Amino acid sequence: MSDVQLLFLVLAIIYGWECASWFSHGSSTFRTWFGKRWQLVKPGVLLGNQNGGFVFGHPLPPLGALLAAKEFPLALSPKGFCIVRSMDSSQLILSERYSSWEKVRHVEANGKKVVLDGHCFLKAESPVSAARIVEILLDLKQGKAGEREELIRKRLQETIDETVIKERWTGFKEQTQKLVLTTNILFVQLFMVSPAMIGIFGFRRCWLPLLLAVLVLTSTISLLFYRAHKRLFPRLEDERFSHFIIILLSPATAIRARDTLSRPLFSFYHPLALTKMFCSPETFREQAGHFVRQSRFPARADTSVEQSNWEEIEAYWRKLEQTTLEDFLLRNGLEPEQLIQPPNPTDETCLSYCPRCRSQFTSREGVCNDCGGLNLMPLANTISR
Repeated sequence: MSDVQLLFLVLAIIYGWECASWFSHGSSTFRTWFGKRWQLVKPGVLLGNQNGGFVFGHPLPPLGALLAAKEFPLALSPKGFCIVRSMDSSQLILSERYSSWEKVRHVEANGKKVVLDGHCFLKAESPVSAARIVEILLDLKQGKAGEREELIRKRLQETIDETVIKERWTGFKEQTQKLVLTTNILFVQLFMVSPAMIGIFGFRRCWLPLLLAVLVLTSTISLLFYRAHKRLFPRLEDERFSHFIIILLSPATAIRARDTLSRPLFSFYHPLALTKMFCSPETFREQAGHFVRQSRFPARADTSVEQSNWEEIEAYWRKLEQTTLEDFLLRNGLEPEQLIQPPNPTDETCLSYCPRCRSQFTSREGVCNDCGGLNLMPLANTISR
């Protein structure tokens, strides 16, 4: 293998790495190639660990887009807030971090971290999410005690507002229209034109014009990225400058510049609202059932730590979130009760199932250890037995 071939091989490997994005478990990612059909993708199990996994964007032109969303990581109530519990790798994680509004003195975002009174309270999915969480906490902190309940309801409604989501997506496409063209041109230049030119004329005769072409394209992409990022995420100056420099210096990163903008675009919004907008009705119905089960049958946790404050806040938030979610489904023609009907047995030995994860069991009674000891329920065809 010649040095030039090795150079292009290394460039292709770097580009393949740039196509991969890391997401934590519980994230919902949406991927498209030509912009018409969207696919709901979960973080990979084979290329991941107990915290998350990789999702790969389409590597070939027209490169497509990659979106991500996750449920709001905090439970809010008029009295205070806490980090909600989650299920990762079949192990229930219960955060003991909570605070009343009166105890909060200072809150700020530092990259992905939400810093509360000088200590890291939460690590968000992205700097965009961290900034939005801080904005919400400050809004509720500064609000009067009697107004907080309405403010919380308003913020929760924003996460499923289809009108706002459509407007934001339309604005994103307008802001990145030129960026799409230049990133695809750069891909063609790097992986098609350059190898062909070097094969025909030799490396020594054409390396300089090829290098200049790449420099012009990466400079253009970095400027277009900076402009779009400033309009989409006006407060994230440090992140914007860092990405600007990286894109300017790395052609492989520059090709995926639109992914850098699209991944955190809807990080504040509920995954189900994005599923409704981008995916098929069948996928929407399937995901709706998943989220209804998650809200109606929360996983249990065992802890020796005093958690009365946490339980009160979490119970308030879970009830409000469940009501908001099910009202959203009813407006879109889905009946929550129909979505959580018992499944049919996979075989004659199955007698019960977990109402949360829908795993089936051969015993009539028991608990699902994967869901923190949730009680089992009878399967559809075994209720009358």
